[in-house]
Amino acid sequence: MAATQLNTFRTIRHTVTTSNVGIYTAPVNVATVVLNLTAANVSSGISSITAYHSRGGTDIEIVRNFEIPTKDTAILVDKKLVFETDDILKIEGTANSDIEVLLSVLESAKQ
Repeated sequence: MAATQLNTFRTIRHTVTTSNVGIYTAPVNVATVVLNLTAANVSSGISSITAYHSRGGTDIEIVRNFEIPTKDTAILVDKKLVFETDDILKIEGTANSDIEVLLSVLESAKQ
């Protein structure tokens, strides 16, 4: 079994759909610090996004129906959030392919 690297920065890119889907799951033996979650509206109209922290099958909203004007960007998370093993970041939008998100995390091995 390979050792878990002590600190790893990751960037996850995702195009939002109308389905509530997980875009990141914290790995086993890792504490993850969510550094930033940015959403860009790439459509020609106002679009909304909802983001959730999910643990043990329970979703808690981080932002709900956050409206982003056309061709604009919003910072949905600009403070640190800590995710434990198997915690999931989920997102959904009001339309398919209207919003693109960029998630930056730091994964730290639990010693």
